[in-house]
Amino acid sequence: MRLLIPFDIVPVETQVPQSAFGVAPASERAVRYALEIFGDHDDLEIIAVQLTADTIDLEENMGVAEMRKIADELGANAEISMHSVQDLESMADLRQEILDIVAQEDIETVVMGYEEDSFADAMFTGSTPEQILEERKTPVVLVP
Repeated sequence: MRLLIPFDIVPVETQVPQSAFGVAPASERAVRYALEIFGDHDDLEIIAVQLTADTIDLEENMGVAEMRKIADELGANAEISMHSVQDLESMADLRQEILDIVAQEDIETVVMGYEEDSFADAMFTGSTPEQILEERKTPVVLVP
């Protein structure tokens, strides 16, 4: 089973440079949900995509390291890899990149976190989940 999990990275309060950023709470909830629901599949593959048009120079695969830590905590067996997205000029470019990944990587399900106050925006304004459903016919699980 192949899942795509777009995620955000946010700054955290710390003075240690290696810990200056972490996976956003909504993204962490999506990762936990995906691993709890699909984590017992023998062939689970997760492709992580940083959900921002900005480039942040961080330790490579920091999001993947966080996801592996959660997988270990939950006892889930998953191959987790990062799809690097760079040099995007807009959120529309990012959406298109996600649509391309869904098609190229044979993604079976996309699991996305969202903030409750942005749910209507995420569902009804030409958003990434809507485009994935319409253009790629791939199920999207939204995790509050």
